[in-house]
Amino acid sequence: MQRLSLWRRDVVALAVALGLVVTVTASAADGPGCLNCHKDQVQLWTPSVHAQAGLTCVSCHGGNPKATDETAHATDNFKRPDNKKAIAELCASCHSDVRRMNAYGLPTDQLARYKTSKHGEQLFEHNDQKVAVCIDCHGAHDILKVKSPQSKAFPTNIPATCGRCHSDAKLMSQYKLPADQVAKYKTSYHAHLLFDKGDLSAPTCITCHGNHGATPPGTAEVGQVCGKCHVRQRELFAKSPHAEVAAAGAFNECVSCHGNHAIQKAAVELYSTACITCHANDPKQLKVRDAVAGLIRQAQADYRNADETVHAATIRGLATDEDQVLLQDAKTQVTQLEALQHTLTMAQLEPVAQHSSETIAQVLTDVKHLEQFELLKHKALWLVWAFLLVMAIIFWAKHRQLENHDKP
Repeated sequence: MQRLSLWRRDVVALAVALGLVVTVTASAADGPGCLNCHKDQVQLWTPSVHAQAGLTCVSCHGGNPKATDETAHATDNFKRPDNKKAIAELCASCHSDVRRMNAYGLPTDQLARYKTSKHGEQLFEHNDQKVAVCIDCHGAHDILKVKSPQSKAFPTNIPATCGRCHSDAKLMSQYKLPADQVAKYKTSYHAHLLFDKGDLSAPTCITCHGNHGATPPGTAEVGQVCGKCHVRQRELFAKSPHAEVAAAGAFNECVSCHGNHAIQKAAVELYSTACITCHANDPKQLKVRDAVAGLIRQAQADYRNADETVHAATIRGLATDEDQVLLQDAKTQVTQLEALQHTLTMAQLEPVAQHSSETIAQVLTDVKHLEQFELLKHKALWLVWAFLLVMAIIFWAKHRQLENHDKP
């Protein structure tokens, strides 16, 4: 009975879905006219966000929806954008309308922002028809909601969307731009978070460059861009000796050490390669590097050792609850060191390292006491077993003595 009910439910759901598809397709051009010639476009349009909003072919292109042949185009309001500037302006005819966009909670400044971008400047100031416009990034008839995993603007699809142009060596050579940015990005820690860890908040092209107002950040703006996510690191960098040099334009704040598209996870190993690019012949600065890196390495090694010790003690059944809490505090201190290193000032790093060291020392002492107590319990247990064994022997001997005494 339950299977029959489920089967009926599935049949009803399928019928409803097919009905919706037929209804949406039939309304694509407010009549059969567009379907006669443009079946492929209508098929793309059917699942689109515009179809869901009730827009049809006529909404964007105008024309006569009741005509069944090419005379559908023979109207004063028919629009067939034949250049990219016209495409941007056609999209903006709705997307710059506050009243229309309010219902969807969408901004209305996309075109204004686009005109400030490198793409927009090339198009509107130089009539460059090779630059990206709305349909290159969002699609034309097949535009989906940004939240849809199939959307060209979904986070995991953005590198490929940008890469359609920016990985084209022939196209990029015309603008004297490299064509390996996307390839480099895919090796980065940001890409690892996005693709391997599924972290949709991980930075993509548009996080750093912007979307409609896409512009490559200049030397002066790099820190501001990185600082949108790495707020604490940038605050600490402002206290470092590098800050003054960066303000003078002689040092590219974050990029000089971390790179840009191929950014790797910040680690102590970075000191061995990054610092020598500027300080290869400066023993004094390299001494500071070694001191900072050494302090962090030692703190990390001490924490790993304590973590392994507590883990082993926990597996043996020791009560390490309080020590695990202390260990979390030590981990926080070590993590703070990773941020504080941006100050390159031992006076900032040493107190935190000292706190971490003292906490770890307390954890190790506590575990040692737990182990000693456990050993003491084991020894006491052996004594108890020995005592019980002796008593058992005595009782057995006494029992045998009584048995022999009772024999005639």
